[in-house]
Amino acid sequence: MRKNRPFQTAYLCRLTGVLAALSVLIACLSASAQAAEDSQVIALNGTGTVTLVPDTASITLGINLRGNELSNLQTAVDKAVGSILTRLRALNIDDKELAATNIRISPRYRYNQSQQQSVADGYEVSRDIRVTLRDLALLSQVMSEASNAGINRVSPPQLSSSKYEENYQKALALAVEQATQRASALADAAQVKLGPVVRMSTLETTYRPEQPMRMAMESDAPEAAYQPGELRVTANVNVAFAISP
Repeated sequence: MRKNRPFQTAYLCRLTGVLAALSVLIACLSASAQAAEDSQVIALNGTGTVTLVPDTASITLGINLRGNELSNLQTAVDKAVGSILTRLRALNIDDKELAATNIRISPRYRYNQSQQQSVADGYEVSRDIRVTLRDLALLSQVMSEASNAGINRVSPPQLSSSKYEENYQKALALAVEQATQRASALADAAQVKLGPVVRMSTLETTYRPEQPMRMAMESDAPEAAYQPGELRVTANVNVAFAISP
């Protein structure tokens, strides 16, 4: 058996070399095939955009108070949150659309010039309520009730639509249609025949308001009227078509 070991070792070395050479050959053939494939395609992108009216708004209402008496601050914050929740429920906003965070307490400090150091300067207590509105007509009332309840922080409404997915699919179809039209124009110009799609991929999708939600004051309106504008759903695709002489 010992006499065969040098032979086995040499055989394994040759086999390893053959396998390595085959791997390199396969990689080269794959690269060549890919290059040949890429030389027989038209690759370009297409964009499709659909506009829609938003039907949902998310808004964050917050109360933020500062002072030295922590218990008084906590009581005042809880009272404001309880008040706004009651007012929102009176507008027939379901509890599942209301999400109140836990109370946050942060010690505050100031720099004392005479002592040359930071010293305690009371507390900051805050709490947020995340509100989801399925009826945008309620937005102005929500703003009004927030002010009456003592809310002192209001985020800009974040608009969205429950019909996003179906409109995104429409945008995708428009993007592919544009890519096909562009490919056809290129094929005609190059005097080649346009074949089927061989590769397709989507790019980053944008979903943003056409116009920011704004507040319009009307002379005959007792309170502000919010105009949501439109949302734009944009889809981008990369498409490669086979071509032939």
